[in-house]
Amino acid sequence: MLSPGRHDIAASHIPLLVRVFDISKGDVLEVGTGYYSTLILHWLASLTERKLVSYENHKRWYRKAVQWESALHQIVLCQNWDIADFDNQHWGMAFVDHSPGYRRPREVARLANLAEYIVIHDTQPRIGEAYQFSQTWGQFKYCYHYTKIVPCTTVVSNFHELLDVI
Repeated sequence: MLSPGRHDIAASHIPLLVRVFDISKGDVLEVGTGYYSTLILHWLASLTERKLVSYENHKRWYRKAVQWESALHQIVLCQNWDIADFDNQHWGMAFVDHSPGYRRPREVARLANLAEYIVIHDTQPRIGEAYQFSQTWGQFKYCYHYTKIVPCTTVVSNFHELLDVI
């Protein structure tokens, strides 16, 4: 049980991740794997027969994620984020939650005009300033910050108003 006034919750991104998955169409990109997001996206993609591609740069996390590889789910070990080739196609949605965290704004910028929706984890002000997200928000027509649960999560889009997300 949470102590009074404390709202830090593991997997705080899941409500928005699932919501955006439900309103999006097309292939799904996951930049950085994890216990919660990879499994949830795997099952949602499997149920809806959507292609999911997960990129991971840590071998330990890659080994955990690769067990979920299937005909619809590709797991990619990424040696260098600068040459990761996920910016060569259009995505229905992307989830960005990789390390090192300071790379997140770079990958979000790469996807700004390629992903219909981008869900970004760990965007609360303290961390967001360290990751320099403030420069990121201006690249998008639409931006929604979910701050009820910490760590915070943000959804951005240059394609769709985010009224269905709120």
